[in-house]
Amino acid sequence: MKSSRSGTNNRGLERLDAVKIELAVVLGLAVGMLLVVWRLDAGHWVELGLLAMTGFVAGGWLAWRTRGVIRGVGARDGSTGAGED
Repeated sequence: MKSSRSGTNNRGLERLDAVKIELAVVLGLAVGMLLVVWRLDAGHWVELGLLAMTGFVAGGWLAWRTRGVIRGVGARDGSTGAGED
């Protein structure tokens, strides 16, 4: 039976599956933080600051991890990575 995967070499990009799992964890943590802030009796600016900090930390973590995986794939293949010349 023929595999559904294409014949191209996407072995290195399979490491992005770990980043997908981390995305799910980060989204769960963000929803949890949203519920905590929703129930928190603090000033509006404090609540907004907590949500903004959560978003920046989560987004930064995912961007850092994704760039690391892409660089690792590029280094292994001998290229410079995605978007770099």
